[in-house]
Amino acid sequence: MIDKLGFLVRFWQLKGRHATQASPGAPLSSSEQVELLSLMQLVTSDFKMPPPGTCARPSNALPAQLIGEGIILAVEVRHVCAAALLVAGVKAMSVGERVIIRTADAVSGVEYVLPCTLAWVHDGSPCTMALVVDGIPTRSEWLAAGAGGAPAVSRDLRAWPIGRQARLES
Repeated sequence: MIDKLGFLVRFWQLKGRHATQASPGAPLSSSEQVELLSLMQLVTSDFKMPPPGTCARPSNALPAQLIGEGIILAVEVRHVCAAALLVAGVKAMSVGERVIIRTADAVSGVEYVLPCTLAWVHDGSPCTMALVVDGIPTRSEWLAAGAGGAPAVSRDLRAWPIGRQARLES
């Protein structure tokens, strides 16, 4: 599942940059335009929104964090397609809510952060939610390859203190 997510993140990055070319930023180069067209042909059949309902837990489900306004939920990414990501968690969020989903693969040393909107919620145990990517996702690598094919070494990852935690209430 992590490989398909990586593939689709590249598609969503190019698609998002293409959609926002009128805003400041670098437009897609000609090779990126060709890449986007190629990816669009590959994901066309995968662009169907899954219907609301439960989603069985696959053997390769990804642990993730779903970050909303004033809340962070531990979820599991159970299905990835070009139209949406299906996640399962203990608690539901509201349809239409803007969230960020963050997941990482410790083996390959890659982290994905995707801005999304909740498309639908299916209450159950666990609760299933469909997330539609609505921005430009990011892919970050934790590991950098050493010189001359040497093993990868960890980058300097600094921890920032977040201060006293408080519950946000409106």
